[in-house]
Amino acid sequence: MPRTVVGLDIGRTAVRAVELRRGRRPVVRRHGRVPLPVGAVEAGLVVDPAAVTAALRQLWREERIASRSVRLGVGSGSVLVRPLELDWMPPADLRRALRYQVADVLPVAVDDANLDHVLLGEDEQVDPTTGAVRRVVRILLVATARGAVDEMVRCVQAAGLRPVAADLAPLALVRAAVAAQDAPTGPEHASTQAVVDIGADTVSVAVHTGGVPHFVRVSPGVGGDALTRALAEETGLDWPAAELRKRGGPEREGTSAAPDPVLDEATQRLLTEVRTTLDFHAATDPAHVPISAVLSGGAGHQHGFLERASGVLGLPVGRLDLGAHLGLPGDDGYDLALPGGLCLGRSA
Repeated sequence: MPRTVVGLDIGRTAVRAVELRRGRRPVVRRHGRVPLPVGAVEAGLVVDPAAVTAALRQLWREERIASRSVRLGVGSGSVLVRPLELDWMPPADLRRALRYQVADVLPVAVDDANLDHVLLGEDEQVDPTTGAVRRVVRILLVATARGAVDEMVRCVQAAGLRPVAADLAPLALVRAAVAAQDAPTGPEHASTQAVVDIGADTVSVAVHTGGVPHFVRVSPGVGGDALTRALAEETGLDWPAAELRKRGGPEREGTSAAPDPVLDEATQRLLTEVRTTLDFHAATDPAHVPISAVLSGGAGHQHGFLERASGVLGLPVGRLDLGAHLGLPGDDGYDLALPGGLCLGRSA
């Protein structure tokens, strides 16, 4: 396993990277971000490859990141994540046979999809009629349309970098959430938690127990931009002014600012979407209902958002901050949670 790994997040507003030296206590060697022009990336899909490639080159140059091997985060709305039970087979055989086993559940042709899986466990099931024992393996299937990943890979390669793995962003955030707790991993040591990432135009929800995932959903077309857009449309503010007002503005920091009805209504709609997702999971998997949540993404900078989220979700909500675990200063531990989590993958 390489001693140094780079996690790379190509997001809606910026490219972000963390270069980590692995060990008993991981150490960040370099980290940084470079803004992207509006429209370069939409809902996790690269729209302007030239702009993304230029930003990657600038990031490596300015931060002097040594390694050119990167782990990519994938979080587009085309991602399908589904728990499945399959007949047991050795792990190597399962990986080779996966595309033939899951072709019927994919929304696209199997040849047009990138497939991966997370092993959740094994069971033996007894047929009540015949008494025959069937050994099964439980997996979390992860499938993405090839175009969603391939264009991102081409940008990375054009910038002179080498993608060594593509990892589902919500699962990387689960690893970050576990690391941020600095506690033993595994379901025997932990309670169930929701990890909610509110990006500019995508929201993901992952439910896990001690790092073992139970549920993942990625929803495109919702996110922090919806709040900014509502403010701009209702107040006539331009986009930068609406963004500042959404985050609270310098005049509101440290004060008990008056409620903003437009922002409150838009925030309520966004958080209700998250609550609906968690309710769906609870109805389908009552054994793994989260009792707390952590938040990543730009919404964590919005004045009063954590308190509002806790009220709507009915859970204690905190920020997913890797600062203490990785030694990242200030807000970097929060803003770089995704690339940091990508570095913590066992196959990095």
